[in-house]
Amino acid sequence: MKIKHIQIQNFKGIVDQTYEFNQQFTVMIGDNGSGKSSILDAISIGLGTYLMKTGAAFGLNGKKTRPLRKDEIRTTIISEDHIVLEDVCLNGVFTYDGQELDWHRDQSNSSSSLSYKNAAKLTKLGQKHVSLIKEAVSFPLIAYHSTARLAGEIHGKTGYEKIGSRLDGYYACLDPRSIKEKFMSWFKTYEDEVLKFNKDKALYMAFTNTISSLIESWSEIKFSWKFDDLMGKVDENKWMPMSHLSDGYRSIVSLAADIAYRAIKLNPHLGEKAVLETTGIVLIDEIDMHLHPKWQRRIVADLKRVFPNIQFIVTTHSPFIVQSLKADEVINLDGNIPTEEPDNLSLEDNAIFMGVENEYSDQFSKEENIAYDYMKLLEKEPDDSVLEQLEQLIDKTTDPIFKAKLQLERLAKFGK
Repeated sequence: MKIKHIQIQNFKGIVDQTYEFNQQFTVMIGDNGSGKSSILDAISIGLGTYLMKTGAAFGLNGKKTRPLRKDEIRTTIISEDHIVLEDVCLNGVFTYDGQELDWHRDQSNSSSSLSYKNAAKLTKLGQKHVSLIKEAVSFPLIAYHSTARLAGEIHGKTGYEKIGSRLDGYYACLDPRSIKEKFMSWFKTYEDEVLKFNKDKALYMAFTNTISSLIESWSEIKFSWKFDDLMGKVDENKWMPMSHLSDGYRSIVSLAADIAYRAIKLNPHLGEKAVLETTGIVLIDEIDMHLHPKWQRRIVADLKRVFPNIQFIVTTHSPFIVQSLKADEVINLDGNIPTEEPDNLSLEDNAIFMGVENEYSDQFSKEENIAYDYMKLLEKEPDDSVLEQLEQLIDKTTDPIFKAKLQLERLAKFGK
């Protein structure tokens, strides 16, 4: 499953906008408050439509699917006592197995719920997949990773995984919090069965290969009972627990492990190729969060390589990430259009494309303006007024080296 486009009306701060998405990777950029996260939330409601009539089997942390919250309905304030809740409307087109699945969700009588009567293609697909759960039919992967993915985890003890269902791959898939204990319990159980009962290693290898493909310093992946954590082998005799990784590395390991786990649970019949061949949609808010600029440059290429059939729709504030993209992979909510492919532009040009007025810091620009005004004054005759203005400009800078240079320029020009 992938999404072609979505039209959003009266959702949060969005009045009426339509967005088209690249079928492999789309990065949304824009100033704070431009609507990046709102678009992800609207898409998540659309994805939840697929889970609509399948009951608790698709459970979203105890709920059926992603509901519309009252605070997401756009309001028009006429006066202090007259506040109008506008009618939310979401519609778009998903594709699955060569078919286009159009869907339409809107409010009924200005309530805080969305009707799904005009989204039958999606709801019926979900029902069909539940009926085919024992067949070798591939299910689409769905996941939403918000900025709460590190701080907000659905906590639980990492115990053994009990016998479950393929539909466990949809557990809390649209809940913005992390489900670390789910993939940890699965891995712990599967590894134990491989070692004790000689269980087929295909799915185990699909999981470990995914993580080691992203964390190149981890040559092997094991579960540690002592640390109750994933462990990566960093050299001949040393292992490192996941909890000891930096926030950036931990974020990527959790992201990769979550996607791999869902792909394996949903499509075990694909064996060692479960991660590579599973299709679906993954939403990530602020993909650059906690990542060093070196990794920001390569994270898009890494995710494309490791999950070649997943459509990623993400947000970022990083020019390093934008620099790794093609023009059709970027949606700039501030309205700027790149003059050429972002990956052909300098980092500075991409920063300007993202809305930064120039590539320098505010302090540098301030000092640059002081220097310009100062040099213009040095061209004038040195009367008392000019000397006073020069002194005022010198007082504006807090950099002692820059201040000394200005004083030397005045001494060289005027001798005083």
